[in-house]
Amino acid sequence: MQLQQKIDQLFTQQQNDWEQLKVAVEQLNHVKVKEFNWGNELKIDVQFNSARIISASAKVDKSSIEKRPCFLCEENRPKVQSGISFLDKYIILVNPFPILPKHLTIPLHSHVPQRIRRKVGDMLTLAELLPDYIIFYNGPKCGASAPDHFHLQAGLKSPVLMTGENELRSCLIIESSSKQEVEDHFEDVYQYLHSRQPDEEEPLLNLIAFVENNKYMLHIFPRKAHRPKQFFEEGKRQLLISPGAIDMAGLIITAREEDFDKIKKEDIEDIYSQVSMSII
Repeated sequence: MQLQQKIDQLFTQQQNDWEQLKVAVEQLNHVKVKEFNWGNELKIDVQFNSARIISASAKVDKSSIEKRPCFLCEENRPKVQSGISFLDKYIILVNPFPILPKHLTIPLHSHVPQRIRRKVGDMLTLAELLPDYIIFYNGPKCGASAPDHFHLQAGLKSPVLMTGENELRSCLIIESSSKQEVEDHFEDVYQYLHSRQPDEEEPLLNLIAFVENNKYMLHIFPRKAHRPKQFFEEGKRQLLISPGAIDMAGLIITAREEDFDKIKKEDIEDIYSQVSMSII
């Protein structure tokens, strides 16, 4: 049986067995989404999804991480949560707080930090096996709510998530029919970004990988900040938005309805300008 079919079966089984997941999936089908346009070619969607409040506001400093059990380690996951082995070192899990249809979390079995170097090949292999999905990575300071445990995520493709470079934020695109060529080019980009941020253990970045027209596609979003200043404001000036790969691609997630209601085009432009790093 193909991996994508196994995942379809996993979703069906988990929704039957796990009431929390069933409710979350039903809620996702009715989330509010609004669209902002810049001309005919550029659009950004904003989603209101209250289930993401824990992730959006997660404390990811070293002290906070050390004080909580890792929710991606097997012993701490819900007993009802089951998964599918991948490459004998990952487990594919249904995400109980979805922001995308068929939202998956794919952690390593071992508890090691969120670092993408040398693992892009795994992303591309997964993208090849899941042609209807995008695979994405949030760096430890770029949207990952579990920076202490390496994991990928995935969800069904949509046009907004496959958008490359635009005038609001930077995106480096690597495409090739050769998986190895994409990996090699990524290593070059990684080294360049590391030279721009030599004090970081990993350059600030988000990644989205998918296969389209028999080519491996890797979108790299270089970052210069984890969260915009609006995240730390108080009262009416606050926008509780903590951008990850999905937000950088063009689907901004708001966990509070007040933020969804008041966000404007100017806010979106400003947020991208604060967190996206120019690559020129």
